[in-house]
Amino acid sequence: AAEIVRESGSSLVLVASNAPRPPGTMYTMISLKDHRHSSGASSMSLGRDSVVGMYFEMKHGLVQMVKMDRDSPIGLTSMKVGDFVLALNGTVVGSVSKAVEVLSESNDSNMVPILYFNMRQLRVSLVDKVIGDSWKKEWSDEYDECVVLQPAGNNGSSNPLTLRFKEEGMCELLDPLNKFSDNNASTSSVVPANHPLNSVVETLNHGIMCVLSAIREGVELATGTKGVSSPPKSSSSSDGPSDLTGNGKSTDAGSGSLIGELTKLSEMYKEGLLSKEDFEAIKSKLLKS
Repeated sequence: AAEIVRESGSSLVLVASNAPRPPGTMYTMISLKDHRHSSGASSMSLGRDSVVGMYFEMKHGLVQMVKMDRDSPIGLTSMKVGDFVLALNGTVVGSVSKAVEVLSESNDSNMVPILYFNMRQLRVSLVDKVIGDSWKKEWSDEYDECVVLQPAGNNGSSNPLTLRFKEEGMCELLDPLNKFSDNNASTSSVVPANHPLNSVVETLNHGIMCVLSAIREGVELATGTKGVSSPPKSSSSSDGPSDLTGNGKSTDAGSGSLIGELTKLSEMYKEGLLSKEDFEAIKSKLLKS
């Protein structure tokens, strides 16, 4: 932090937030000063699902950035393709059209703050919490695979295993050296069901779904779309979310829904995904809503 301040020159923009946020939610800012609408300015071209060189789709009931142009201002930030946009310029966005609308109306703003969620940070945080420091961990550049090595036992050796995270967020455990396989198959074999890391995978998948569900429901509460969002799966629609049931019927947003939210919140707290302070703060907001 001190280094950033020293190198900031004559001005420094500081964004602070004291609201409880799950792992993976981060702030960044883009400058629109040199990216206003003009003929030939591709980064400011406006489309049904794109603006300022950012292209969006709905996935997991959230707005996901699926592509960006080389001259888009987002390319200079920490946000990457595949990340989810939660709020733009202080406005929570629950649909692609809303994200495009907010950004297109922010043309005269020099800096636009963006609250976004990325799977990379969530994966690292969950793996660190669940596995701890006793296992050695090495992540791929895209943070979609993590090679874990158990501390050597009495025999002085240990086989590396791979935690592979699929596009939809789920994790699987693989044996890249085929140590558990009876043949010399070239592809990574699945680890036996009785291996201790399989329970870790179950916990990771549970944690990922809890966090995604909590974020999605938070967006729905903020945008007034509670009860009409899509389930946590890929959607081909480029606009607003569909219903939770997937059958064209809206779900009950009454007391039963609140109980479900509190149950998921309790599960996140028990799994160590939320601190006690964050758990109490979010629970209080749910009970007041």
